[in-house]
Amino acid sequence: SASKDHVVKKMVYLYITTYATANPELSLLAINTLQKDCRDEDPMTRGLALRSFTSLRLDSTKEYLPAVVTAGLKDSSPYVRKTAVMACVKLHRLEPEALVEADVVNTLYNMLRDRDALVVANCICALNEILQQEGGMAINKPIIHHLLNRIKDFNEWSQCIVLEVVAQYKPDGQQETFDIMNLLEERLKHSNSAVVLAATKVFLNLTQDMPAVHQQVYSRLKAPMLTLMTGGVFEQGFVCLKHIALLTSRAPTVFSDVFKHFYCRYNDPACVKLLKLEILTTISTATNVGEITEELAEYVTDTDNTVARGAVSAIGKMGIRVPECAGLVVEQVM
Repeated sequence: SASKDHVVKKMVYLYITTYATANPELSLLAINTLQKDCRDEDPMTRGLALRSFTSLRLDSTKEYLPAVVTAGLKDSSPYVRKTAVMACVKLHRLEPEALVEADVVNTLYNMLRDRDALVVANCICALNEILQQEGGMAINKPIIHHLLNRIKDFNEWSQCIVLEVVAQYKPDGQQETFDIMNLLEERLKHSNSAVVLAATKVFLNLTQDMPAVHQQVYSRLKAPMLTLMTGGVFEQGFVCLKHIALLTSRAPTVFSDVFKHFYCRYNDPACVKLLKLEILTTISTATNVGEITEELAEYVTDTDNTVARGAVSAIGKMGIRVPECAGLVVEQVM
């Protein structure tokens, strides 16, 4: 496209990539233009051209791709570099041998120290995709420490990518585990629920071999999980409740003192109400079973038959779970 307008260029590139496979011979005429645009002085144009060039899916373009991609990885613009990183995944699917010859994997590992956080996040995704058969990117202490020290530079979705990598790491000892958890403490207070849940996964995975600390982690996670559950739309609350249900199945007493947080609201969808009933059953103890059964007795008359049946079932399960209160439970049902 001879136009300098980015919108026009984007539309032209989109048209070419969409119909390239239907008209491969005509598409070849665009190769020179795309190669030229990959060397344009405007980084936005270079990035758009690189993305489009690697999206053509034509056998005749394979020989040109390695040079274009490797040049993009060394570009001065972070926009072009992050585009080139994702282009490596396309190159891997089209011509895996060329990827090996160009030593792209090692280049991507080196780019984990790129000054731009988005480039680093894309490198992690690309390495995990390219090395999928080998279990994803290799993880070691220098990489993890570098990513953790830069965690604040990443946007919220990139933080989730980084935390997913950290969750797979095995620290050398307890001190390193504590250092990592201290670094990630603020992530548990993040406004984005995905970041909080990703940090939760890290805390639980890191302390799996430390039973005493693992139990303390459950208590530490209680406040952020309750905050997520009560804030936002019900879809977010449902996902959080699913996580809480898993936590309560492993450590039921952690949430037993805040059982009232799991009382159903009148506008809760049936799926949320049923999940709350499941959690209430799990966290019931001799001290709270009376109040819980009293509350659940109200749900027996719910307009939704599924919820009503769930309430009756939950009351019965609590009677079995807390045998000394079985008489009280039966009285409520009657």
